[in-house]
Amino acid sequence: MRNKIYTGASNKKSLYDLSTPEEWNNKVIIFIHGYMGYKDWGCWNFVSDFFTKNNYAFLKYNISHNGGTLSQPVDFNDLESFAENNYIKEIQDFEAIVRVVDSEFKSNPEIYVIGHSRGGGIALLHSDFGRIKKIASWAGISNISDRFPKGDLLDQWNKDGVYFRENGRTKQKMPHNYSQYENFLRYKDRLNIENYCKNSTKPTLIIHGENDQSVLIKEGETIAEWLQTDLVRIPNTEHTFGTKQPYLQLKMPFALKQTCEATLIFFNQSTINKQLKEKLSILSELIQLSKSDDKIEEIEMSFLRAISMQLGVKEEQLGKLLDKPAEFSPNKSEMYRIVQFQRMILMMNIDLEQSSKEVEFIKNAGVKLGLPHEAVNEVLKRMKTRGHTAMLPDELISIFKTFHN
Repeated sequence: MRNKIYTGASNKKSLYDLSTPEEWNNKVIIFIHGYMGYKDWGCWNFVSDFFTKNNYAFLKYNISHNGGTLSQPVDFNDLESFAENNYIKEIQDFEAIVRVVDSEFKSNPEIYVIGHSRGGGIALLHSDFGRIKKIASWAGISNISDRFPKGDLLDQWNKDGVYFRENGRTKQKMPHNYSQYENFLRYKDRLNIENYCKNSTKPTLIIHGENDQSVLIKEGETIAEWLQTDLVRIPNTEHTFGTKQPYLQLKMPFALKQTCEATLIFFNQSTINKQLKEKLSILSELIQLSKSDDKIEEIEMSFLRAISMQLGVKEEQLGKLLDKPAEFSPNKSEMYRIVQFQRMILMMNIDLEQSSKEVEFIKNAGVKLGLPHEAVNEVLKRMKTRGHTAMLPDELISIFKTFHN
């Protein structure tokens, strides 16, 4: 399906392509192009072919206000529309495309998202979107406010109502109305990529070219840090992974092929491995706590076995953790981390002893888990006054809520 019509932001019609392989895996990849881009730019058709050959359906689309039209979707003959574009409209376009997926497929397929450059930022801003299974950001932006003029240039933009940026390839003067900046100020919270990343529980892959001069690799490093994940660096390549417009070769460049292959592995990878890492991390921290006073009591071992069974971790794996700690891999949800902290409190109290080493370990654990140190101190303070009486979950959560606010 090529050049099919959808209705995007402000009821503006635009185009999308959808390719579905014969041996389809009931998974759809939505591809979001970047700034001054479009669905047929460079090698994006090769990217579509790559993933359909690996049994994914692939949908790429023109954002509604990218400057293209229904009759001329390549390049920019509607500069008035381009001038009126903004990030909120691109969010609305994506949500319209999800509705297209729902209309094209009756099987409720899993949705995976790839966003390039500015499109990577739009993808990350949907990390709380329930329909999405996984996200891949290719050379994605980390911050929207940095994309606007600053200082005197911003004042001049406000005065003139429009500023122009030259398209390096077409040499067109691309207009940007000041309303774009006003829209950003109005929706700053919705457009806060950092906030969405730090609160995301969505499996996300961050890929960046080491020689990217359009979106510096530092932005990829920052996003990866927010998400507590690794950055995949593609060596000796720039912003578009070796492709350009027009692209006249018969196969995609090596750097883009590396990018596609890394993304395919990530999309195919089961989330079970990540969940197991988190479970082993939970048990490993409890074991280290029990060892902090140089011995593991039988009652502590029984507690460890009970938690192990609760998490679905085999006793053989628990035994290995006694000799070799697992990598620290906390859950991104604050509630899960509070639950882990409660387990540690129970572990410390289970032998009716609270050594100074255990208390110190608990304090450090709270820091590692990213919990408010005031809340951790309050929990320990209350425990000290009540002896060995257990702290109920509701009381613990109440303390963390108080200091969170």
